[in-house]
Amino acid sequence: MSIPPIPNELTTKRPKSSKHVKKPLKLKQVLTVANIQNQKLKYVKFKDDWLDAFGKPQDRGVWFVWGGSGSGKSTFVMQLAKQFAKGYKTLYNLLEEETDDSDYINRTILCQMNDVQDTFYTAGYSFEEIMAFLDKRDPPKVIVIDSITYMMKDWNQYLQLKEKCRKNGIIVVIVGHAEGKAPRTEFEKSIMYDAKMKIFITGYLAICKGRTIGKNGGRLVVWQEGYEKLRGASE
Repeated sequence: MSIPPIPNELTTKRPKSSKHVKKPLKLKQVLTVANIQNQKLKYVKFKDDWLDAFGKPQDRGVWFVWGGSGSGKSTFVMQLAKQFAKGYKTLYNLLEEETDDSDYINRTILCQMNDVQDTFYTAGYSFEEIMAFLDKRDPPKVIVIDSITYMMKDWNQYLQLKEKCRKNGIIVVIVGHAEGKAPRTEFEKSIMYDAKMKIFITGYLAICKGRTIGKNGGRLVVWQEGYEKLRGASE
């Protein structure tokens, strides 16, 4: 039986190393106090009652609005969308209702959305569709998602949406449900903690719990007659 020859270490070819040279990590610029304070920021230009309640929030980031059934939440969200549409192209992403639902149609009439008909639009996009829509040229400055649990229940999807909106300078208004005074689910609660502006709706009263609060303490009456009746102030 023949013995195979022993390989010569000098002549045997060795495989090339598969290791890649790592590129040095590019760090972000360290900012001085002057860098921080001299940045040019833009703010939402609310007026009158809206300014008194919510002040001048920065024109970006996540807004979270929650409330129980019959609280005036849906009407408030439409009113908020109208305020945004006065200065920005605004998309209302309707998921909890259909676009031909009489309740939604009546809210657009009640809030006189024809006043902003050139800048206010409605759609019913899924998560995948809204992400694709925001990649299009000239996306809206504001998107309203009503409501979030009808579009996603996954934190990673929320972070993807938030990052896309951040890169495009988009304000995203997320609508959630309430159980008592708190958001109903842990997912909605996590969004509330993460949001820049937080607005709770109860008894036709919007209460701001966010980072920017107006001079009246962050309160806006959604429907005066309903608000007064609930508090026994009607005649």
